This record gives sequence, C-alpha cells and structure tokens, in this order.
Amino acid sequence: MDKVLMDSSAQRLHNGSVSVVSERGETAIGVYLLILGCLSWAGNSVVIVLLFRQRHTLEPHDYLTFNLAISDISISVFGYSRGILEVFNVLRDNGYLITAIWTCQVDGFLILLFGLLSINTLTAISVIRYIKGCQPHQAYKVDSRSVVLILGLLWLTALFWAGAPLVGWGSYTGRKYGTCEIDWTKATFSRAYRSYVVGIFFFNFFLPVSIMVFSYVSIIRTVRSSHKSSRGGEVTERQRRIEHNLTRVSFVICVAFLLAWSPYAVISMWSACGLQVPPLTSVVASLFAKTASFYNPFIYMGMSSKFRNDLRKLIHCVGRKSQRGALPPAIHLIYSTAEEPQPARDMPPAGVHNGVDPSEKGRRPSRTTSLVIQHRASQSGRL
Repeated sequence: MDKVLMDSSAQRLHNGSVSVVSERGETAIGVYLLILGCLSWAGNSVVIVLLFRQRHTLEPHDYLTFNLAISDISISVFGYSRGILEVFNVLRDNGYLITAIWTCQVDGFLILLFGLLSINTLTAISVIRYIKGCQPHQAYKVDSRSVVLILGLLWLTALFWAGAPLVGWGSYTGRKYGTCEIDWTKATFSRAYRSYVVGIFFFNFFLPVSIMVFSYVSIIRTVRSSHKSSRGGEVTERQRRIEHNLTRVSFVICVAFLLAWSPYAVISMWSACGLQVPPLTSVVASLFAKTASFYNPFIYMGMSSKFRNDLRKLIHCVGRKSQRGALPPAIHLIYSTAEEPQPARDMPPAGVHNGVDPSEKGRRPSRTTSLVIQHRASQSGRL
C-alpha cells in the first residue's frame, strides 16, 4: 500500500521508538519539511524587515515580537534543513557537514535553544499584556531597560537548558527524518536524567503555560468588567481598542503555539515515564510541532490591520525603488535617441515651435521636453 505505512519488523531502535515509512511516505515528509521551512523563512523575514524599518519608533515590547521572529526564523533554518538533507539523501549519507560539523548534538542544541526561546518569549509577551490590560498603573515599568533585562534573561534561560545535555545533564539522541531531540527514555534509567527531564518540563512548559493561561484569563475578565464601567475620552477609548487588538493577536499566537507543541510534550512525557509510544504517533507529533515557527506572520496578516498596512507600504516602497533604479537608463536612452540639436540656420526664424522658445535654438532639449518624450515613449511600449 502506497500510504505512510509502518514496518512492524523495525519499529524500535536502541534509542527509542523510530518509525519506518514507505519511500513515498519519506518523500512526502521531505516535501512537508521543505514547504514549512520556506513559509517560515519567508514570513518571519517579512516581520523582521518591517520591524527593522520602524526601529526608531518601536515600543519597548515590540522588541519581544522581534525576538520571537528571530527564534522562529532560526527554527526554520535549523529545525527543517537537516531533515530535508536526510530524507532526500542530499549528502549521500557520508557528508562531512552532517558527520563532523552539523552533528546531532549541535542540531538538537539549536532546535531546543530556539524552541525554548519562543515559548518563553510568548510568556513574557503575555505578562506585558497582563500588566497593560489589568495593571495599567504599572505599565510605566515596561520600558526599554526592563525589556532588555527580559531579553537577556530569556536567552540565558534557553542557553542553560539547551546546553545542559552537552555537559552531561541530559542527552540528545537522533530520530529519523532529521529529528534530534532530548532522549526522554533515559529518564527511566538515571536519576540525573530524570531530574533534567522533570526540570525542563516544569520550567519550560507547565510553568509558562500556567502563566499564559492566568494572564489571558485575567485580561478577558478585565475587558468584560471594563465594558460595564467604561469611561474616558476619545483618546482613551482609541488606546483601549489598540491594546485589545494587540492582546487578541498575542492570545491567538499563544494558543496556536500550545496546540502545536502540546502533542509532542505529551508524547515526550509518556516516553519519560517508561511507556511505549506508538512509532507513528511519535513521528506525527514531532512533525506537527515543527509548524509552530511558520504561522505567526500569517496570524499577524489575518488579524492585524497595522501589519497589513505596513506590508503594503513595504511592497510599494520596493516597487518604487525598482522603478527608480530603472530611471537612469531610460533617461540615457531618451538623450541618446533624441534628435541632435540643429544649427541655427535650420531652426524656424521666429515664434515658438514644438514648445521651444526661439532663445533656446541650438541647445539640447530641456528636462521638461525629455520627460514628455519619456512619458510618450513609455506609453508606446518602447521603454
């Protein structure tokens, strides 16, 4: 059967559950990873460019969005590429890049680093939304200095947990289709490994999820109560709408992230408890978790009118620059194909002819005349 099938004779390797699928199934997985990687890279690149263009007017919390885009685009590079190389056998199984440089240890470290950075950044965003929505008198504390401290803490935390397996506390193991991840099954054999698995689940999944749930539930309650006691001028109401829209976008992003990662978290916890995980289930959960890095730009596009307007301006700006870059050759063509200035005896004796004053006889066509020629030539399809 040409569907994704399991080979029951090779369902497990020494390092855990590994699925073996048909050749067509492996090709489908490779195409899936390639499409996700391209979408993630393109979408998050647009977010980074838009934020960079507005870097002088960004609010402090916008740098958290920038940090989220950086982590997501990094996952698109490191989280998909090795799997694509393996599925399509690009390096013919013995490439120096895979065996000596981009090893499973390095790949697992980078994937875990940017994955933890994403979930912790989303947690920080939810806390800031909570402060602005539920504790507005404390909103002044969300300034540039506090955001820099938050970013530093996020990176240090992610580096700590991702780097621990490299020094012996926990370990990375290879799965099929380029998946290098924490070896969850070792939690049943070693107390040290068990402490690492428990720590990473508590501090990097359950605690962040609890904080996000508390933050957004509190915001929803505050919004409902504010409708009953709404007051203030037009500016206050406008600001309230802006904050509500930002909160709505942040909430949807967090929910989407949790939907993508929760199946993988459950499967990993299942393995850490020593229970056998169906191989196909493990692969599907791992591949589904990889979607967490590509949909944020599309959520922005669908829910944020400001993002859509900024994107239109960017496209318009790029179009103008491309037209401006083509202008000098057009002008050169105009001047090179224009009629050469005629001697004074060949010019009309008096009066204005073709828009040229008699005092201009013997001179090159004016800039205005050139622009008219350019416009007419472009209309005739010659430029």
